[in-house]
Amino acid sequence: MEESKRLLRTILSVYSAPGSLSGWNQAIEDLNALVGGRASVYLLVNNENLSNEITAVHGFSEADRLAYEGPNGAAKDVRFQYLHNLLPGKVFREFEYVTSRAAWDASEWIQYQLKNLGCYWCMSARVSTHGLWQDFISVNRLRELGPHTDSEKQNLQALLPHLARAGELHRTLTSLEQRFGAVLSVLDHLLVGLVILDRFGNVVTSNVTAQEISAESGVFILTPNGRLKATRSENDVELQRLIDEAIDTVTNGGNSDGGQVPLGDQERQVLAEVIPMRDDGLPDRGDIQGAAVFIMDPSLSHVVNLDGIEKIFHLTPSESDVAFSLMNGCSVAETAERRNTSPDTIRKQLKTVFSKTGANSQLQLLRLAVKASPPLKRD
Repeated sequence: MEESKRLLRTILSVYSAPGSLSGWNQAIEDLNALVGGRASVYLLVNNENLSNEITAVHGFSEADRLAYEGPNGAAKDVRFQYLHNLLPGKVFREFEYVTSRAAWDASEWIQYQLKNLGCYWCMSARVSTHGLWQDFISVNRLRELGPHTDSEKQNLQALLPHLARAGELHRTLTSLEQRFGAVLSVLDHLLVGLVILDRFGNVVTSNVTAQEISAESGVFILTPNGRLKATRSENDVELQRLIDEAIDTVTNGGNSDGGQVPLGDQERQVLAEVIPMRDDGLPDRGDIQGAAVFIMDPSLSHVVNLDGIEKIFHLTPSESDVAFSLMNGCSVAETAERRNTSPDTIRKQLKTVFSKTGANSQLQLLRLAVKASPPLKRD
């Protein structure tokens, strides 16, 4: 029973790893302990450019890694010569796939491990069968402990499908970050929240504004288990319906183009707009299917940025500062006090601003400012 609990804890650790190098290192540490290893490594290699997208290690020092990754590092390790014997999704002990024990004993890297770590025995596996990448797990064991037991081999075997799925999730998260990161940042500046859901309705990513609206308004939450839920039950029923229809559209050919739902009550309300999201444009042709939820909070304070009209109409720094104060709610008297000058001076500067820009009212000046430069988030 205790071993089953340890296996489940390790599986949970594996699924906590995607998107975080420290998370992957922790997962490999837990896996290493589960199957009686001394030092372990997990690699996910991009087949297109042969780069390591994940390198997670436990038990190897930086000096060990430098020794391995030095000139002709792979040639030092006899296991590379026998990788063709590793069937994807199956765990092998050392001499079940390296057919020559003499070659094993003569391998420079095996001798290095024995001398510096005390490791001799090893379990290895090619984890997944995906053609776009290769991932491998290797668990190295102290010589005095003898070969890995059948039970330890079975535990590592049970972890392989979870490692494969976590590796795939990691690549999806990385792709989303690369493709949507700029969008998330732009929407933050425009004070629009965005939550991206996968085909199962799980939150893949969300921007800062969505998280801030959730925390400040309390009308929706991003749950610890990765779901987007409205706080009020009647709102949540409608929100989940729109999300389900959006996901059905991109996964099963449904016909929903999304919809809007207010979240909250009369005292505090935000608007959520749900749209189907399908991205077939990834370089590895992996589809991202799900829903995007845009969240608008009318109570958020926008700060008007005058950088645009300052450059277009050649306002001086003083004129721009006075206009900024006016656009953002300060009176002439308040602006004069802040600038340590007289109200008449402020009025003269504002008159110059109106003359240069062609605006004849505060409202026209505000419209010019918004057209020339989008509203920015308050620092």
